[in-house]
Amino acid sequence: MLEEQDENKTEPRPVPAQVTASSEVPHQAEPDQEEASSTVMQPEVSDPATIQGQGAGSVEAATAAGAPVSAAVPAPMRLASVTVEDLLDLQIASDPQLSPDRSLIAFTLQRNDRSTQSSQSAIWLVPSRKEAAGGARQLTVGDYQDFAPRWSPQGDYLAFLSTRHGGQPQLFLLSLHGGEARQLTHLPNGVSEYSWRPDGQALLVHSPWKPADDQQTDPGEEPALVYTRLDEQWDGIGHWHGRRVQLWLVPLEGEVVRLTAEPVHLVQSCWSPDGSEVAFCANRRPQPDLSTSMALWVLTLATGQLRRLTPEEGLAQMPSWSPDGRYLAYYYAPDQTETCNITPWIVAADGSEAPRPVFPEQADYTCQVTITDELRPANEWLIRPQWYPDSRQLLVTIHERGQAHLYRVDHETQHITPLTSGPGRYLSPHLAGDGSLIAVVRADWFTPGDIWSLGGDGSQPQRLTGVNERFLRSHQLIRPRRLTWQATDGLTIEGWLYLPPLAAGQRAPLILAVHGGPSCAWGDAYVHEFQVLTGQGFAVLAANPRGSDGYGEAFRRRILNDWGGKDLGDLLAGLDYVISTTPIDEKRLGITGLSYGGYMTAWAITQTTRFKAAVSRNPVTYLPLCRLLSDQALWFDLAMGGAGEERLLERSPLAFIDRITTPLLLLHAGDDLRCPFSESLQLFTALRKRRQIVELVRYPGTSHTMDWPTVGTPVQRCDRLRRTLEWFQRFLLQEG
Repeated sequence: MLEEQDENKTEPRPVPAQVTASSEVPHQAEPDQEEASSTVMQPEVSDPATIQGQGAGSVEAATAAGAPVSAAVPAPMRLASVTVEDLLDLQIASDPQLSPDRSLIAFTLQRNDRSTQSSQSAIWLVPSRKEAAGGARQLTVGDYQDFAPRWSPQGDYLAFLSTRHGGQPQLFLLSLHGGEARQLTHLPNGVSEYSWRPDGQALLVHSPWKPADDQQTDPGEEPALVYTRLDEQWDGIGHWHGRRVQLWLVPLEGEVVRLTAEPVHLVQSCWSPDGSEVAFCANRRPQPDLSTSMALWVLTLATGQLRRLTPEEGLAQMPSWSPDGRYLAYYYAPDQTETCNITPWIVAADGSEAPRPVFPEQADYTCQVTITDELRPANEWLIRPQWYPDSRQLLVTIHERGQAHLYRVDHETQHITPLTSGPGRYLSPHLAGDGSLIAVVRADWFTPGDIWSLGGDGSQPQRLTGVNERFLRSHQLIRPRRLTWQATDGLTIEGWLYLPPLAAGQRAPLILAVHGGPSCAWGDAYVHEFQVLTGQGFAVLAANPRGSDGYGEAFRRRILNDWGGKDLGDLLAGLDYVISTTPIDEKRLGITGLSYGGYMTAWAITQTTRFKAAVSRNPVTYLPLCRLLSDQALWFDLAMGGAGEERLLERSPLAFIDRITTPLLLLHAGDDLRCPFSESLQLFTALRKRRQIVELVRYPGTSHTMDWPTVGTPVQRCDRLRRTLEWFQRFLLQEG
C-alpha cells in the first residue's frame, strides 16, 4: 500500500531513458501542462511500407478494402473534421504473433463492411523487420471473423479461429506451403481459445460442454432455461444452458477428444514444454458460483490427475510455463474488487515451492491495462506473462498513468527493467522463443494501433504497418492537454482536455466524459467520440477520478463503498479547474459516460443542476436491485456491499428522481446482462411520469460492450454516437 504522502504525487514514476521511442512515432513529446489549449494536429505517418503482390494483397485491392498499410496520400489543403461515419473507416490491427524463425508477424485486421453492416476480420502477414523484402499481405479472405492466429512450433502451419461456417468460432489450419484452410473442429458450441502442443501434432482447445451433449444428436430448442447457480449467464454470451468450458485435444489427423468433464469453467490453459501436462485456471470450490476466485491447476494427461498449485482464495490468471519446465508464471490478485494490483507471481510446477511474487514489495504496479476507447478489444487488457529463454526473466506490460509500457523482470533478483518509454500504449506483446524480438501493437492519441517490432531488450523499434494512414492524413485531430488538479481532500487527480479551435473571445461548451469500471481509465488512446465532439465545437474533459487504474493501488481502493461520493467531487473539482483556466462556457455543460460512467452521469444530475444535458449509456440507476440482477452480482457486493443497504439506496439515482431537471438521453444495449436494460427503463419511466425531458433508446441483440466492433453492429455503433452528438447539439448549442 502507498503511504499518504505517496498517493498525492503528481509526477509519473521515473523511467530510465535507456530506450526511447523511435523517431518514426508521431508526436512523442507531451504537451506542456500550462499550454493554453489543445493542439490541432495533422499526424505525420512516416515511411509507409508498401503492399506487394496481386489480388487481395495488392495496393489497389487493399486500399479499396482497407489495407494494413495504405498507399501514400497527399495531404489535402484543408483537413476534414472527424464525423460519426468515419468510425466505420477505422481498422484495428491486433494480436501480433511472431513466426518461429522470427521473419514474419501474423496479425488480425478488423474492418467494417458498410454493405452488409457487419464487422469482419482477416489474418495478415508482415515481415518482422523493415529491411526484409516484401510488405504486408492478406492471408485469409476475411468475409467473416478470422482471428487469433497461432504458428505451429515448426512454422509450417498457421492455425486461426473463424466464424466462416455456421457462426460459432471453429479452429482452422492453413498450410504455409499453399492450399485452402482446413477446418479442424466442428464442436457444436464453438472454440473460445486454443494452443499448439509443443510437438506440433495436436492442439488444445476450450469449448463449452454438458453431459447431455453426448446423449443427444439433435436436442432442438430447449423449452426452458434453468437457473440453479449465480453463474448461469454472462454478458455477451447469454445463458450457458448448463454448459461449462472444458478442455479438448484436437490432433492434426484423427478424432477430437474431450479431456475434462468438470462442473466448472476451465480457462486460460498452457502446455508444459514436454507436452505431458496442461496448466489452466479454474474455481473448483464446492460452490463456485458463490465466490469469484480462481486457482492454478495442472492436469497430467497420462493419468488424468489434477494438482492445485495456488490457494483457492484470490484470483490466479494467465499461466505461462517456463522453458525449462520448472516454473509457472501467472498473474495474481488477492481479491476481486478490481481495486488491487494484478501482478506476476511464479510457482514451482511440481508444487514443491510455495507461490511467490515476482515484483518487489514496494513496486506499486498493475499489469492490467484498462485504458478504454471504442475500438480496441478488451482481451488486450491482460496478456499472459512471457518467458525469456533463460527461464529467469519475464516480459510483462504495466499500466502507468494512461500509458502502457513493456518491462522485463528477473524473478530471482526482482529487478525490473523498462523496455519502452514515452507516450503511447504497447499492447499484446509477443516475445520470440529465443528472446531476441518482440512483436507488439503500439497505439496513441492519434493512432488506433499499428504493428511494431523491437528487440527483446527494447532496442530498434520499427513501425511495420500504417493501418489508418489514409484517414490520419486527411483529418484534423485534436491532441488533448494533460491536466492535474486537487480534490477537496488534497488528492491529485489527472485528466485530459480536448479543446476545439476557438476564435478570439469565444468560449466552448464542455462535456465531462466519465469512464467505466470504475477501475478503467482514460489515457493515450484514439477516442473517436472525442474527436467527433471537438470537430463540432465541443470541448471534452476526460477525467480519471479516484478508483481509476494506473495510479497505484491505494488510489483505486478509495472508490470502494463510495460510488457517488468523493469520486463525484473529483470530477466537479476538475470541471471548476478547467472553467477557471480555459475559455469554457460554464452555462453550457454536459456529462456522459458508459456503465459506471453511465451511473455517474445519472447520479451527477441528481446532485447538481449545472449540467444542461446528459447522455447516460448502460447505466446503473438503482443499486439495491442491480446487484441482484447483474451477471456480476458478487462483484457488486465486493464493490459497494460493504457500505450496507442504506448506502446502496442513498447512492442510487432513482432514489432522487425528484431532483433531476437536466434533459437526459438514456442509451442501453437490449441484451445487457452486466447493467440490465431495466436500469434505464425504470429511470425513464419515473422521469416521464414527472414530465421531465427524457428519451430512452434500446439496441436489440447486443450486449454491454456494444461500442466495440465485434459486439455492436456498425449501424448501432454509429447510431449511438450520432444520437449522443445530436442531444448535446440540441441542448448545449441552441441559443438562450
